[in-house]
Amino acid sequence: MRNRIGYVLILLLTGCYGNELLRRTPVKWDVDLVKVEQEHFTEFKTHLLPEGLTIYFKRDPGDLTQLYQQGMRQADGAYHNGMALAAVTFKYAVTKDPEMLKLAQRIWDGHHKLVTMSGYPGLVARSYGKETPDAPDYVVRKDGSGDGLVGWMFGTSVFVNLIDDPVRKAQAAADVKAITQHLKKHDFKIYENATTPTQYGDFKTPIFGVPVGHYAIAMMALANLAIKLNPNDVDCISFLDLLIKKDYHRQTTYFYSWFPHEADNTAMYLLNAFSVWMNDKTPRRRMYYREGIDSAWKRCFSWQMAFYALIYKYTEGDEHSSHITNSIARLRNLYQRYAPYINERNEVKSYSKIVPIEDRVLTSSIWTRKPNEESKIKSGPQEKDQWCRVDFLLAYWMGRWMGEYSPQKTSSK
Repeated sequence: MRNRIGYVLILLLTGCYGNELLRRTPVKWDVDLVKVEQEHFTEFKTHLLPEGLTIYFKRDPGDLTQLYQQGMRQADGAYHNGMALAAVTFKYAVTKDPEMLKLAQRIWDGHHKLVTMSGYPGLVARSYGKETPDAPDYVVRKDGSGDGLVGWMFGTSVFVNLIDDPVRKAQAAADVKAITQHLKKHDFKIYENATTPTQYGDFKTPIFGVPVGHYAIAMMALANLAIKLNPNDVDCISFLDLLIKKDYHRQTTYFYSWFPHEADNTAMYLLNAFSVWMNDKTPRRRMYYREGIDSAWKRCFSWQMAFYALIYKYTEGDEHSSHITNSIARLRNLYQRYAPYINERNEVKSYSKIVPIEDRVLTSSIWTRKPNEESKIKSGPQEKDQWCRVDFLLAYWMGRWMGEYSPQKTSSK
């Protein structure tokens, strides 16, 4: 028992250590990052279906049939499409490039189809595709997940807040209202049809009397997005009232992850934190969100900071300036220096060997990957076409949108 307690203490300590490192490693802006973004963006566009759905699998350039077939089976299409929608929307907000507006609208159209083609009101499908590009019917993966719903909401929230498109905003309003009614009908669970719950889509909290903060903040983010889009709708208002009655707003303070290496919970919490902060200006509820956000922030690893530091600052976190400065270094050194840096600092102890990022298999999103997945090591450097680049692009353009860095600005702390 004593050894087990010691093991948990080590895990907790290593989970908090990364933030301190960032305060001691000031960097300067590197204009070469602009070229990196261009390379990533060029690659990202080859991962889009004509309908606007992001395919994160490895693909052969120009093989549209393969893209459609991959769309039929990818598990996290809604999640990655939400990140892609947000990244391109941020890029448009910064550049005002009309081509970026068209691309964001195209990705929204694909995003919208995840709801309208799911076959059940309020269900966000995981993905969709076709056997061949000219096939008359889509094949939809309907077993929606909590991750997919969170990613879908995040992208939708950024899109409707930053792009003035009344037609698509009305579509988003209808989609979000349907999702709230779906979850209300099914006691906060995602169902793929009237009688079948999905395996990974339960937002009911508490569980066995224990509040679950990343479930609670997801529902608060959804409710406030629904009301922003449907401000006088009785059903959307009643959904928020139900959450308040069940103390979901207070339960947002209870962020936890059983182990620091379980990065998915941190990512989901902070994506929802961004969404709810964007849409809910109620001071009293923000007080609860703030406590949970601070708790989630303390559990981040340094290799996650390029994205999370921006969310932390957006949600008015304290002591963020050096974190933002260092997020630039995390983007610039996304591959070559991450693993050596972590190993040198011994952030993950000897019981958990780190696999260098460039030696891991398919990395569709850096921010939710564990650093110690030994079972997934592969030989040789990571192939360039093996991920869709939305993780880098989202962090880069969110930072540009927030005004934290630009090609013309040099800063040191």
